[in-house]
Amino acid sequence: MEYRLSHRAQNLRRCMMDAFHLRDAKDMIFFNSGQPAADLYPRALLRAVLDELLAEEPQILAYPGSQGDEELRKALAERQNRLDGGAGIRAEQIVVTNGGTGGADLLAQLFIDPGDTVLSETPTFPETLDCFTKSGARLAGVSMDAGGPLPDELERLAQKCRPRFFYVIPNFQNPTGRCTSPERRRAVAEIARRYGFFIVEDDPYRELSFDAAPPPSYHSLAPDCTISMGSLSKTIAPGMRIGWLVLPDELVERAVMTLKATALCYPALLHRAAARVLEHPQFDAHVAELCRDLKRRYQLLTGLMSAQIPTGWLTWETPLGECSCGAACMTASRPWTSPCAPAIVGTWPFSPACVSHPTTKGKTSRCALPSRARPTPRWPKAYAASPRR
Repeated sequence: MEYRLSHRAQNLRRCMMDAFHLRDAKDMIFFNSGQPAADLYPRALLRAVLDELLAEEPQILAYPGSQGDEELRKALAERQNRLDGGAGIRAEQIVVTNGGTGGADLLAQLFIDPGDTVLSETPTFPETLDCFTKSGARLAGVSMDAGGPLPDELERLAQKCRPRFFYVIPNFQNPTGRCTSPERRRAVAEIARRYGFFIVEDDPYRELSFDAAPPPSYHSLAPDCTISMGSLSKTIAPGMRIGWLVLPDELVERAVMTLKATALCYPALLHRAAARVLEHPQFDAHVAELCRDLKRRYQLLTGLMSAQIPTGWLTWETPLGECSCGAACMTASRPWTSPCAPAIVGTWPFSPACVSHPTTKGKTSRCALPSRARPTPRWPKAYAASPRR
């Protein structure tokens, strides 16, 4: 039959989820997805709390409230306030979403009309930008240095574009791995206040610091002009699809109404199970072990790159935390042509590249590197390939 797609559906692009079938390859380490190794999920904790809930609280299988399970919202507020002193988050401000990407989509529905401008750091996580462009946003990127987004450039764009909000990943930024400095955070907050736009602070990696804790959040510095996004995909499991927004009180009711009109509600069983895991005495030890394992993996990856890739052919930044082994931001300075060097395969900006190298048995094995390991292609400035969340 003949049909006509909406402009929104026609303009969608393929995303990195389309390459997830590569995770099943026996000779490949898949770096394109920002998630822990499967053996690091807290399966024993989840099994115990799920068994308890199903045995003792059968009502948890009924329709839940659209704002998200109250016990989970209280657990999230308590943990965020403990990790980020001064945040002052209350459970009533939290709206639980379908992962971090669900939070971005809800913000797009709340704030963006076709033609509105949204600012983001560049490079940044492309799937979040897809949520904004799907609603008709025009994107503009703010360049970064080691300290974070450049205030002068942000102010220039704020004057020119009058943005709805500025999307940032301040801690272990995806894809650069950088942390925005406290001074830069204060400068960004001052510009947001001056020009009247929100800072959308996407902070799924705060707990994944290899050493020192990150600086105070934008929300703790400027709660009046910050909307926080969070996710349990990095510390519990991405397949549970639990994220959240911390909103000003006056926006909570409108956000819940919007969520009801699109998804109605999300599974209370998973929400309550996540709350019990967060509250469990063993959860802090689980996160500490997760950080140790991630640090070991990134040290192995960067050590192998340093040993096998000739100096001057490839540069990268060493992250101070994060979830993905591919968090090192790499920029190729010239093509790999030596027969002794790894061979990069793949050209699509948002698909993984495969690095082939000889094994001890004389065969060739592959590991998937993030597409930013290739010479930078020409896509819109605010976009950059980075691990999926």
